[in-house]
Amino acid sequence: MPKQVIGTGEIIPDAKVVFDVSVPTDINLPTPKEMIITSDSLNIYNAMVRFDNGTTYNPIDFSQYTVLAHYTSGGCYAVFERKVTKNFEKQKYIYKIKVIICGTCQRNWGSENWVLIPKIEENYTVDFIVEEEWRK
Repeated sequence: MPKQVIGTGEIIPDAKVVFDVSVPTDINLPTPKEMIITSDSLNIYNAMVRFDNGTTYNPIDFSQYTVLAHYTSGGCYAVFERKVTKNFEKQKYIYKIKVIICGTCQRNWGSENWVLIPKIEENYTVDFIVEEEWRK
């Protein structure tokens, strides 16, 4: 079985992004497939961060960081490899997610693939790329 990769490249390696479950959210919020959260006003899901496997989640400082998310799913079991790279020439970030799918039952293993990266520059865009690999 392959190993889960939290992230490489521009991804802050010790950061774990989660929803703040103690803060109620509107149940009618949309659930977009991909998100780029660059400010508190865009943080409609109350995403929080913890560093170094700590137990305390803190608000995200959007003056320093951006949160990216892209929902993907796999089979009975899936592993998600995540990498964010920066292309200076094209002024874009590329968030590549490789879904390694194991098993043959219906597709039911999913992930939002939340990652924390340094603050995205105003004139940069983000491309999301998802690749699937089937393994026995």
